[in-house]
Amino acid sequence: MQLSRGGLLLCLAAMVVVGLSVYAVFPESVGGPPLPVEVQLDRQPVETTSGVGAVLTEVVVVQNVSEHPIAKLTLEINGQYLLFQDPPLAKNEILVLPQRVFTDKRSSQRFNPSKYDVQEVMVTGQLPSGARGVSTFEFHGKTE
Repeated sequence: MQLSRGGLLLCLAAMVVVGLSVYAVFPESVGGPPLPVEVQLDRQPVETTSGVGAVLTEVVVVQNVSEHPIAKLTLEINGQYLLFQDPPLAKNEILVLPQRVFTDKRSSQRFNPSKYDVQEVMVTGQLPSGARGVSTFEFHGKTE
């Protein structure tokens, strides 16, 4: 059996796509420079979906501590629940995200903070150099 030139190019392109996909899904396994953010768990009032009033809920608080905006921001709880942040996180901007907005990577189920503890939050984003920054924060126990 012989592989044609087109078949060879197709195989090489597939290898590149698979490699980039693995990097996108599991950036911590590839490594990368740290992302200049701070992450905390807290309970804060969050506006209801109806826009009338606020409810005290468990949140993930992310702050950009760099001098540059961070684009392509993703957050992941416990290696399973994911959230993509479309607009870049501006210099010194603080982002407060209810834990219930994170969805399972393999289904549409939402994270349930009354059922599960947050053990780890991984944040990835694009640094000004174009490199993908990765920072992981570990937590133990429930938020008071």
